[in-house]
Amino acid sequence: MPASNAPLCLKLLEANPSFIIVVDQRQSIYWVNQSFCDFLGMEKKQLMGLNAVTATEPGIKKILNNAIRIEVFAGILDKWIELIDVLTIDDSELSSSKQTLSVYYYQDVTQLVRVEKQLLQLENTLSRKTSHDSMTGMLSHHSMLQTLNSEVSRSRRYNNPLSLVLMSVDYLSCSDTKAKEKVEQIRLMISQLLKDQMRWADIVGHLRGFDFVLLLPETVYESAEVLIRKINDRLQNVAIDARHISYGISQWQKGDDVKMFLERAARQLPSHS
Repeated sequence: MPASNAPLCLKLLEANPSFIIVVDQRQSIYWVNQSFCDFLGMEKKQLMGLNAVTATEPGIKKILNNAIRIEVFAGILDKWIELIDVLTIDDSELSSSKQTLSVYYYQDVTQLVRVEKQLLQLENTLSRKTSHDSMTGMLSHHSMLQTLNSEVSRSRRYNNPLSLVLMSVDYLSCSDTKAKEKVEQIRLMISQLLKDQMRWADIVGHLRGFDFVLLLPETVYESAEVLIRKINDRLQNVAIDARHISYGISQWQKGDDVKMFLERAARQLPSHS
């Protein structure tokens, strides 16, 4: 293109709906269109000559480092752009200098990213609702069994100790609404107490009603007994309306599958009329 047509070329680039940034051979900003400046909330004179070292805005640094999708913090928070094309041109078409320029075309994908984030948040919410008890926030019956399978497989592979505690709180049946509300409050108090007493590696699950399961990795039977005595002392103060609190403890043994592991704990639960 003759140099006399350079202004026309720049006007065409300026009018392009894409965000355009031109970078020279030193990876410094040679030119940028007004649409991009407006999107960034910056003036052209602030951008000209910047490179990945001298740029202070994280978004500009990523652009100059050829990132594909970029979160821009330059004046507008939570804005995203995405690289859609890169062209190479000869600078002699625009001026008398002779160097190769890279022309980067970006598009605004802010709305797309926001929708993706909302979908991910929805998926996480739905996943948590199906994997956790809605009231106590503990792992649900199904999720607890999946976790138990994983932990048993790990103990089988590495021969690490693993203990399981089944806990059942026997409550008087409730007929009126206020009594039921009180029972729910007690159930929440019990679940919170259990969470507070557990180590970070321990897993607490809710089976049904007032039946809970405690999965204790790297824990032998005797240590599980010590933990249960401590929990029981605390529960006596919380579960004041309980008729009885019973426990069944099982330590994983070589050759155990999940069913055998659970059944051994269940057999230790005494029956109460």
